Amino acid sequence: MYMKVTARSAALARAVDFHVILPYHDGYPGAKEGWPTLYFLPGFSANAEEILFGLPMRQMSALYGIAVVVPDGENSFYTDHPERVASHGEYAGEELVRLTRQLFPGLSRKREETFIGGISMGGYGALALGLWYGETFSKIAAFSPAADPGELMGGTNPKTPGAVPGSLFGSLFGDPEAYRSNARLNPGFALKQAAEEGRPLPPIWMCCGEEDALVRESCDRFAGRMKEAGAPFTYVRGPGTHDLPYWDEHLEEGFRFLAGK
Repeated sequence: MYMKVTARSAALARAVDFHVILPYHDGYPGAKEGWPTLYFLPGFSANAEEILFGLPMRQMSALYGIAVVVPDGENSFYTDHPERVASHGEYAGEELVRLTRQLFPGLSRKREETFIGGISMGGYGALALGLWYGETFSKIAAFSPAADPGELMGGTNPKTPGAVPGSLFGSLFGDPEAYRSNARLNPGFALKQAAEEGRPLPPIWMCCGEEDALVRESCDRFAGRMKEAGAPFTYVRGPGTHDLPYWDEHLEEGFRFLAGK
């Protein structure tokens, strides 16, 4: 079942839309309620509809018995700016979970059955929010994530398809030096800090295409940081670029990871 919901967000101070897929569909056995739930974040310049209609989310939901919730990210990189009433990270990582559980009693309330994932900018959001809200999310699935937005915005050729303007960094992340040691914004630093403090880390699944000129190098470096931190992780590399066919090819693998299969 698919539905589009409009509801007021306190973090964004306005009505917003989000999309919900519940895990039953003609041709598949009905999943029992208490559904595990994946909060899935779109990438830069994309919206929820592109994710839902460009990838076989309904089939994966029905096949693996996982509900899927997709908000719009609005090119925010899921950062929080309460000074302009634009706390997209708080909305996606905290408020949306609370709201959907209220509206859909069939969703599981268990941490071990609550996941976060995303593509590109949304993959960064999944890493950043999944590590920050570790008491909420038990697994992270990141598809071609912009694991380090500073590298993406600072080093990408602006003519590369999908490139993000470097001028956005300051308005979204603030001072570059402060960003480096910010556990909320910098997933690499969050891993390091958690390892130093002896805190458990959620299992992370990440994929990236070998021909991905936008984020491959930052994904490789982030995989090294996961290894250094002792994080439980899987890093899938193979042919592909930063596009829907690549993510389509690996979507089921991500769902198998979330479902523990």
